[in-house]
Amino acid sequence: MKVLVLPEWAAPFCDSLRQKYPGIELVRAESTGSANINIRDAEVLFGYPTADQFASATKLKWIQTLDAGMEGLFNNVPKVVHSNVIVTNARGAGAPMIGEHGLAMMFALARQFPRFFEDKKAHRWNQDGALEVVEFLGDKTAGVIGFGKSGREIAWRCQVMGMKVLAVDSEPVDGDPIVDDVWTLDRLPDLLRESDYVVVTAPYSSSSMKMIGENELAMMKKSARLIVTSRGRVYDNAALAAALHNGTIAGAAVDAVEKEPMGPESELWDAPNLIITPHIAGNAEQEMLDRRTFNIFQENLGRYIGGRPLINLVDKVKQY
Repeated sequence: MKVLVLPEWAAPFCDSLRQKYPGIELVRAESTGSANINIRDAEVLFGYPTADQFASATKLKWIQTLDAGMEGLFNNVPKVVHSNVIVTNARGAGAPMIGEHGLAMMFALARQFPRFFEDKKAHRWNQDGALEVVEFLGDKTAGVIGFGKSGREIAWRCQVMGMKVLAVDSEPVDGDPIVDDVWTLDRLPDLLRESDYVVVTAPYSSSSMKMIGENELAMMKKSARLIVTSRGRVYDNAALAAALHNGTIAGAAVDAVEKEPMGPESELWDAPNLIITPHIAGNAEQEMLDRRTFNIFQENLGRYIGGRPLINLVDKVKQY
């Protein structure tokens, strides 16, 4: 069985994988030419093939991708969807980091850090004004949209803080011990109305495109904040900018936007009470993230060799 590893960063991990599974032929593609040749008879692929490479991969049975989001595969190689090739992803590799990032966004909004950064730049000390705007998170309600691995990482941190946690998901999910019940998506309006912090960790798919739009933002409390740690196309960027300008909601923090990198024409640049980070919520020390991503592949490879069910299976029709 030939296993082809595409990413250059995976090279330091390949020797240990060969030692663990000596019966496989593990090839680390050193160049595009090497990838083009070796993919022709590879059974397993770690990484992202091009459309031409996939077309030539007549023996390919399984692709393990490097991210939780699936646009990098399905947008570039749409023929994967109707093929017999199994697809798994790296869902969960960056989940603890996303958990920390999401909570940091909530703290920054609750404690008004952006305002104080501006005060510092202006050499301004305004204690009386500051006392009127800072908030306590511990008695607030967090509503998590998408209760997968990243959603759980944010939710349990909120729970430890003393917050009440609500959750909705498009799939049947067990919320224990964080929430009593994970609601189905038809309960999204209830979550929006009850939450002080609405946290979107749902993956992007055709069904989740702009799931938070003008109508959904209008359902939220005027004092509520929106947090987005997944993908920029799961919320309507223009609608969010308008809601912040109009005071429909009190603030927001987003780690992703519809078009990245965000161009100078985006309405979000000048939206008030908005924190933007450049799609780095799932990142930390690079070696740590690389190892966590590779460990998912290593676990799955052992399962594949042993004929056991793979983890992080992707529904190719739903594309998540």
